[in-house]
Amino acid sequence: MKRLSAKTPTNVLCLAVDRLNADFLGAYGNTWIESPAFNALASSSVLFDSYYATSLDLRALYRAFWRGESPATFRVDQSASESDAPISLFRALKERGYRTFVVSDVEEITLHDAIDDDYCDGRFFLDVPNAQEPVEALESTRFFRNFEELARFIAKLEDEAELGDDAPWFVWAHFSGWNDVWDWPIEFRETYCEDEEDPAPYAGTTPPYFPNLKKSGEKDDKLDLIDLRQSVVEAYAGGVSAFDETLEGFTQLLNEKGVLSKTLFALTGVRGFGTGVPSALGIAPENETPAPFYAEEVRLPLVVRLPDETGATVRLPGLCEPRDLYETIKSWPTFAQELTDPEFWKIERSEISPFAGKWSLDEDVESTRSDGETQDAIAKPTLDVPGQNLLPLLADENRAVRDRVVITAVDANSKERAVVVNEWILKETPRTERREDEPDKIQELFVLPDDRYCVNDVANRRRDVVEDLERVIAD
Repeated sequence: MKRLSAKTPTNVLCLAVDRLNADFLGAYGNTWIESPAFNALASSSVLFDSYYATSLDLRALYRAFWRGESPATFRVDQSASESDAPISLFRALKERGYRTFVVSDVEEITLHDAIDDDYCDGRFFLDVPNAQEPVEALESTRFFRNFEELARFIAKLEDEAELGDDAPWFVWAHFSGWNDVWDWPIEFRETYCEDEEDPAPYAGTTPPYFPNLKKSGEKDDKLDLIDLRQSVVEAYAGGVSAFDETLEGFTQLLNEKGVLSKTLFALTGVRGFGTGVPSALGIAPENETPAPFYAEEVRLPLVVRLPDETGATVRLPGLCEPRDLYETIKSWPTFAQELTDPEFWKIERSEISPFAGKWSLDEDVESTRSDGETQDAIAKPTLDVPGQNLLPLLADENRAVRDRVVITAVDANSKERAVVVNEWILKETPRTERREDEPDKIQELFVLPDDRYCVNDVANRRRDVVEDLERVIAD
């Protein structure tokens, strides 16, 4: 394995792309969508196979990214300054001598209250006009213009470094991705029509949304639900190709300017995209209550490229979440030096979370089920695992920093939740309508990784697992 050299500078670039599905990328196993640029980046990076968003709400997610705060404790009426979360990412890096910046085409992100004004050198809003119809050329897409502006900004930072301002920089860039405008050319969408009988791909610029395909079909007898789903997926896949082509030019530019050789570069999804099996199809508008979420909306891509390609081609299977990315970046200025020490690669990393054992029903901790019987259960279910630095796992790829990820749909007041462990994902969704004899929530249990799309609910067959895992969500 290639290892970091002692003289490597420590810039940090994090690119977060909204609605980027892991399942649509070749590095995560997709074989029908072309994503060579992402695949090339992944091959020179550390890739995380089991990275999950812990909320579908941007404000809560960015409190996790930038404050290390669990969305399970997030309150809409609470400002970041009032929370008990760790210090902000901006303050942590600013105090280590970094210049710190936020770049985004989403104003909500540039104005987020988790950013410390005293420790942020600039908030830059990319005011890209929304296209009213698909554009004709890749260069006119929102993806391309966002990458172009980000590249110019980084080039400006590098020019300043050459003029004497050699302080390392930290840039967090957030792109709206597929969440706002689908403007990429029709030809990109048509790439994934396999034959002439396939439906025409979705051609709109507003993200489609069908909360319940079955009900949608009942409204129009002529609506072919299979074709509807295929047309939307084809269009989304075309967007993946547009994103990937712009990513290729961006990474080439960073490489030519020598940025990649001296920068920690993380690329991650923010929220996924529902393809209709069994989730809703598309993206709910802000004024509409979203349908229940499933794994494809919360399991996301994450690759971390280290300077000198340290850890290249490593795939880490352990569970991780946004708070872990927070801690990884916050720890980087110090940890970069540890990676240069040959002893790092020889010793067991004792600081890896003690809560990171593989979850099973054979743990030593006991619990009492509703039937009164004692059952071995998940270890220390009431203890939340804070953000953990992911990079020590390079010394022992079979270890992990946590044994569970708890997901809340929006905030602490939401009753739709899920918990992911190594073998299972348990979802709890409140019933909007129910009979007196029905419970107030629907519980669904899926086997991982065999049922990554959450198609076959086995909750009725494994009530023992459900009862153990629901304690984690309740806590």
